[in-house]
Amino acid sequence: MAASTSLGQTAEELNTRSKEMLTEGNMQAAVPLLRSAAELGHPEAQFNLAVCYQQGVEVERNDSIANYWLTRSAEQGSVNAQFKIAYSYAVGRGCEKDMTKAFHWTMKCAEQNDPECMWNLLGCYANGTGTEQNNDSMLHWAQRLASLPDMEDLEMSGYITNARLNLAVMYRDGNNVARNARTSYMWYLIYNESKRDHSILEQRKNIEAMKSLEAELSEADRDGAKDDAEQQIGRKLMNLDNLHKEDM
Repeated sequence: MAASTSLGQTAEELNTRSKEMLTEGNMQAAVPLLRSAAELGHPEAQFNLAVCYQQGVEVERNDSIANYWLTRSAEQGSVNAQFKIAYSYAVGRGCEKDMTKAFHWTMKCAEQNDPECMWNLLGCYANGTGTEQNNDSMLHWAQRLASLPDMEDLEMSGYITNARLNLAVMYRDGNNVARNARTSYMWYLIYNESKRDHSILEQRKNIEAMKSLEAELSEADRDGAKDDAEQQIGRKLMNLDNLHKEDM
């Protein structure tokens, strides 16, 4: 049974009404509704109320109270709240700086396939930030991020594309992994799917790197790398016609 106020409104109803007020720009009416919904346990309302406290919207700005509501929302699985509370702990916003807690919430967020959190998490493992340095875990998360579907959101897509390129370079140069030209070429093929996220100059440099690998690999290995790439991302490669061309 959904929790309700003495007026019989559920948390969902209160949250819906608060968003209507937010859309209308009526912050004075929205914030009390947010608070009521948040107190009844609605994670979206808890997140939005936290943002109000961070920005001082119809309440006195208070990062500590914001973190309280972010934590409650994050504990219920809100990706946005998990990201923000991780950031609060990372920089000491409204709390003591605590990289272990920042890592904890970054992990929770990354487990929901948020590209930015996944990017931050693999950085934690690479540098030993908030956790022990672990190349295997770094590689796992880099591969998981790089294998996500292409996204329309340019910022999120950029994290995916960067992970794809980083893996290609790692295996090409043997950085933190055994050198493997075929695996490197596989990641370049996957990078090619979203290389438009990078500048023309960056694309040209990477096209030349791909050509060098092609000269090193046998035809069988090149074909095998294509099959490996499609298995890695779970679909056919769609941009092979532009493998040696810049994408706009």
